[in-house]
Amino acid sequence: MFSFRAFACAALGVIAGTVAASSHPTLTQKSASADSYFRATFTVPHGCDGAATTKISIWLPENIIQAKPQSKAGWKIEIVRVKLDKEVQGFHGAKITHRVAKVIFSGGNLPDDQFDEFTLSMKLPKEPGALYFPVEQACGEKVRAWNEIPSPSEKLHDLDSPAAALTVTPKQ
Repeated sequence: MFSFRAFACAALGVIAGTVAASSHPTLTQKSASADSYFRATFTVPHGCDGAATTKISIWLPENIIQAKPQSKAGWKIEIVRVKLDKEVQGFHGAKITHRVAKVIFSGGNLPDDQFDEFTLSMKLPKEPGALYFPVEQACGEKVRAWNEIPSPSEKLHDLDSPAAALTVTPKQ
């Protein structure tokens, strides 16, 4: 016989598992083609244990040379660049001597019971494979690093503090 209590317990277990697995910053699009322009939208699902998120820092993999953040009302944006070992050709033939290493969104206020999205436009590398974007979430004085990258024998969802992940597929 059908038991509502058993059904409710099972449903609650599924919901709790989903919330736990999605409680870290993630990319809304999980895969994209190599050598393409990509709009990376990072979803931050909550604040920190009741405190509002006031700063989000996103580190870019070394093989991402160019990236531009989308403006965000109420947030200040800082772009951190590092010098390349050698000059490369960028958008529209421009010579590039520095790459975007990190983008910082600060000064905003994302309440713990709300979510928000932070978007970067970037050119993906020519080689397919996994890309990981460590994210640091600050809520006032509290800081949470979402920076774990799985080893070849691990799955991303098995990690306690996984970095946001993107699968770069072969160019189409």
